Amino acid sequence: MADNLLDMAVRKLGSSGIDALTGALGLPADRAESAVNTGLATVIAGMLNKGSSKTGMASLYKMVSDSSDLDFSSIGDTFRDPEQISSVQQSGAKMLEVIFGSKVGSVGDLVSGAIGGSSGNGRGLLKVAAPVLVSLLSRLVNSERLDVSKLAALLLGQKEHIQGKLPDGLLDELGVSGFGDLGSALVTHGHAQPQEPRPQALHHAPAKKRGGFGKWFWPLLIALAGLYALNMCAQKQEVDSKPGEVLLEEESVIIEETPNGAALPPDSASDTQTTAEPATAESTSDADAGFAGSFREYLTNSARDPNREFPLNIEFAADSAEVTSSSVPEVEALAKILKENPGLSIAVEGHTSGNGDAMANQELSQRRADKVRQMLMEKGIDPNRVTATGMGSAKPVLDEGTGENGQKNERISVRVVTFE
Repeated sequence: MADNLLDMAVRKLGSSGIDALTGALGLPADRAESAVNTGLATVIAGMLNKGSSKTGMASLYKMVSDSSDLDFSSIGDTFRDPEQISSVQQSGAKMLEVIFGSKVGSVGDLVSGAIGGSSGNGRGLLKVAAPVLVSLLSRLVNSERLDVSKLAALLLGQKEHIQGKLPDGLLDELGVSGFGDLGSALVTHGHAQPQEPRPQALHHAPAKKRGGFGKWFWPLLIALAGLYALNMCAQKQEVDSKPGEVLLEEESVIIEETPNGAALPPDSASDTQTTAEPATAESTSDADAGFAGSFREYLTNSARDPNREFPLNIEFAADSAEVTSSSVPEVEALAKILKENPGLSIAVEGHTSGNGDAMANQELSQRRADKVRQMLMEKGIDPNRVTATGMGSAKPVLDEGTGENGQKNERISVRVVTFE
């Protein structure tokens, strides 16, 4: 069950904070906590609706990542100080524009009607509720290293907690046909996919006794290896006895075992085969090269970091999602790895520098991520195994003090979502 953000917020505010907020905003004293819950639930509903688009979810992630924490230890004093609560509401007003867009005013009026206060206090409440929630989400993102998919999953888990607490007419105002449809597109767009279990839980299941094929697979493999070695020794002796002749080594196939103990057919382990053809840069196994080698090694590591990102070497035209090269080896290698591992699903994330318009950067990063996903689909990868999300400039790898750092922040990264 997801963390209950409503309960977390009420606990953080405490009776002192709620009383101070009631006095500052003119909320009904006998319904103070109920009013606060209505305001918080309304903001969460707005986030669920905003996250129904890929760019919307990414903009929420950026807002949460860029926010500064509220000091909840003295939140009552903050709300009692006119200057401090005004500063909080200024930040909240910008957040509400991201969440509700042009509907901020009408949503605020619905909240005012629901809490039974004076006209306008609903907007004031939302301007405080937004920074409170975003501050809590920011702490969770940083402490639990949540990415955009996990943040979407966390928000989706709030539906059960906000049901019955929303003002009448809110869903109609948001263009949602019913409560069940609120946030449903988060799943449709692949943001809230189940995450891979923590590394410590991946390889510590009780050992099962092998039977059938797995029972005699390794003895057979060892016997075959011994026969192969004897055969090679015999061939070497034959060559030594016939100087001047050249022996062409027979094609050798290394049998790989899948995680369930079954052997892969030779055509699915093509990267482990060697032939008598001359070695070239194109025929060299991608397991030893750059992205593919690192990614393969990561997949075999039982202690892998579930949030690790792998940069994908691909170049786009300036301010465009057009790929500049006719061949993109690392995308081809990624497609090959996906085909070899049918239980693997990934997230492709586009990133830009912080220069220029933030919304334009967000849209550009989304188009580039979508382009890579399309390339993988064209190579036969099931679209349900790949999500594409534009992060804009929300996750820089370097401070952009120089133009070179900004260029390095413009990248496509790949992250494992599930691996069975």
